[in-house]
This record gives sequence, C-alpha cells and structure tokens, in this order.
Amino acid sequence: MRNIATLAVFVAVLFGLCIAFFVMPDVPRSQAERRLLAQAPQRSTAAILNGTYMYALDEYMQDQFPLREAFRTVNAVKRLALGRRDTNGYYFVAGHLSSLEFPLNAEAVHRNAAHLNAISQWLFEGLNVFYAVIPDKNYFLAAQNGFPALDYAEMMRIMHHRMGAHTYIDLFSLLSIEDFYRTDIHWRQENLLPVAEQLTRYMGVDLPPPNTYTAHTLFPFRGSFHGHAALPVRPDELTFLTNEYTENAIVYTLLEEGGQILFSRYITVDGERLPLRVYMPELFGGMDGYDVFLAGAQAVMTIEIPNATTNRELIIFRDSFGSSITPLLLGGYAKIILVDIRYISTHLLPTFIEITDQDILFLFSTTILNQNGLFR
Repeated sequence: MRNIATLAVFVAVLFGLCIAFFVMPDVPRSQAERRLLAQAPQRSTAAILNGTYMYALDEYMQDQFPLREAFRTVNAVKRLALGRRDTNGYYFVAGHLSSLEFPLNAEAVHRNAAHLNAISQWLFEGLNVFYAVIPDKNYFLAAQNGFPALDYAEMMRIMHHRMGAHTYIDLFSLLSIEDFYRTDIHWRQENLLPVAEQLTRYMGVDLPPPNTYTAHTLFPFRGSFHGHAALPVRPDELTFLTNEYTENAIVYTLLEEGGQILFSRYITVDGERLPLRVYMPELFGGMDGYDVFLAGAQAVMTIEIPNATTNRELIIFRDSFGSSITPLLLGGYAKIILVDIRYISTHLLPTFIEITDQDILFLFSTTILNQNGLFR
C-alpha cells in the first residue's frame, strides 16, 4: 500500500510539473544567473531534419522547467551536505560566497601588465602614472580555509617587474573581507573612503571630509555569486554615498547612435532612454544591481565636476571595481575619464581622449589580471 501511495505521489508531481510547463508563461531571463533564458524555438522542416530544433528544444525545456531555481538550490545544498566543499566552483565560508580562482596564470599577468605598460609609454610619456591592484575575495578566504588560491606574491612580483617605472599604490593592506559584499565579487563603496584617501594621497589631491557624505541603502542586493552558487544565502544591502560633487557631476558615455560614435548624456535600458548620472538607483532591479554605480560596464566615460575646487584631471583605466570607487574621487578632480579596455580597442583611445597633463591611474582587480584575452 505504501509503494502504491509513493508511486501515486510521484506520478502526481510529475504530471503537475508537466502541466505547469505548458501553462506557465516563459521567463525571459534569470535574475539569479544574470543571463537570458532560452525561449521556445521556431519549428521548421529544415530545423527538424538537421537536428538544430531538437537541440534548441532541449535548451528551452531546461531553462523553462517549473521551479527551476528551487531545484538548483536543492541540488547545491545536497552537494554540500554530501561533503563537497564547493558547488559549481563556488564556496561558502565565513559568511561569504566566493568563486574558486586558481592557479596563477603567470602568462596572462605578464601579458596584461605589458599591455598596460605599453599604453603608458605610448600615450602618457612624462605624465604622473600610478597603478594599484585590487585583491579578490579569495585573498582573504581561500588559503586560510583550505581552498586553493592564487600566488598573489608572484602576481605582484610580475606587476612590479612590468610596471616598475610607475608609482605603485598598495591597497592589499587596507582591505579586509568585510569590505566586500557577501554575495558578490565587488567591494562595498561605504567602506572605501580609506582606499580613496590612499589613492589621492599618492596623487597629491585632497578629498572632502567623510562627514560630508550621505548614505543611501538599497535592499535586497543579490550579487553574481548568489545566483551562480544557488545557495540560500541572505542578500546584501547596497549602499552608495552622495555629496555635492556627485550630485552636480555631469556624466557622458561613449555610444554608437545613428551610425556615429559620440559622447552622450543618456543611455538606453530595456528600450527606455535614461539620463546618465553618477548613481542610477533605477537600475537596481535590473540584471545586475551593481549597475547603480555609473550605469555598469561602459567603454569610455567622462565625469565633469562644475563645482570642483581644482582644475586637475584624472584618467582611470579600470574594470567594474572602478565604478564604485570613482565617485569618491570626484572632490579631488575637475574631470575624470574612465576607460575600460575590455570594451574598446587601445588604438582608438587617442580618437576619444585628449591627452594633456592628466594624472593616470591603472586600477584592476586580480581576477581580471589573471585572465587572457580580456584587454583589447
């Protein structure tokens, strides 16, 4: 009797999931995984005969399966319960999610550092050039908890060898794991005032006092690690700091419009044209809540500060970490240019950037420096 009841429940659940699959509307994207989900494929005789239809149908059914996120979480928890220390390359320790990042790719670090140094020699000869490296969360979590980790000392030896003609600004000693989101790769802006002070102290500019900032908090922030690990971890709060300089700043980004590449004060998100600002809380509910900071990934941005007390300018070569530290530097400069060479070819830079007597800062995370093929 018990076997019959078990079988009946199993059949009912299976039948219910099948009905739900056909009744429920397709989900366009996965907020957790930060990606678009497969949609129902178009059926045609050619697609059926060459097998592409069945392949697309398989992807579609996997992406649109009912309770998919719940099943991902159950699977991830089950792996840890069975003794696995990570799930899908992600691990949870000391209240933080992180992604396994090892071993050191010395070739990539050499190539990336050489690329940055070549940019400096080509465009910035005679200017004040600085470089800093942002440690990833594994620097504070991995080796200390028995997980494999990068050889950070060797990475920095390579960086100093390639970039040694420029001034190095140490950030490793300023940061701790508490300066990072628990569910994301990035650092928390509200904890970065000492980092901003360290950078500007080397570059010789003054920043406004910490008490001039107003904190604004958004919740819930589920970082990229949260979705990919599929573990039931409490979301973060995302806090951004405003002052008179962030409020009055004029922000431009490089866009292609009507076949022309130009600087615009607007961006288009989901078909809606939005005015570009230092902070964009309306993007918090999008694919990546971290896009609140300077609208996320942009190839080239310029920020002008009309009420600046100086006429100095700064060019920052950065990855996504630069989006949240840059607003804290606005009080020291009248203009900041942000360049992300993952999205624009280096040889195009003179077309869009006028080189005068700016300060230059190369600011990249260890995660980016350890990968091949990202810089263009």
